[in-house]
Amino acid sequence: MKKKPLLALSLLGLIAVSGCNPHGELVPYLGKWDGKFTVLEAEPNATPNDLDRESLRGYLMLYATKMLFKLHLEGEQETVDIEGTWRLEKGRVFLDTKKTSIDDMGGENFRDPNRKFIPGEAIRATYSKPVTLSLDKTKKKLSGLPITMGKVIGKHEFEKLGLR
Repeated sequence: MKKKPLLALSLLGLIAVSGCNPHGELVPYLGKWDGKFTVLEAEPNATPNDLDRESLRGYLMLYATKMLFKLHLEGEQETVDIEGTWRLEKGRVFLDTKKTSIDDMGGENFRDPNRKFIPGEAIRATYSKPVTLSLDKTKKKLSGLPITMGKVIGKHEFEKLGLR
């Protein structure tokens, strides 16, 4: 006899969780997204290899808790960690930066002139404005419009990790 109340409570709990999720519209966006800031244009005569070397690779984490995000990107001579809040408006994600940390691997005096580098000031200027990302129809890719970061033009592209 004890099994019936337990089963009924389990079913009620399942119904409550599935039907009353306050973050239901956020679910497709939450979690870890692997990707990069893909450079589309750089200095004149840049080869596809140059553009790839300028790109910053990493991941984006979107959390429901306090609507926080973490963005981690790495280039040939810098590592960028960005934290802030995000919001969802009309199917678009807006990232609002609160903190930017840049490790330029020793600074200008230790920089290798043969390796690609995006100056910290350019990175900070880009992320001082909201970054907009759109979810594709498959709900597996987030991508942004082209933006300028110093002397390069690129866009953010992320793919959902985990179960598909």
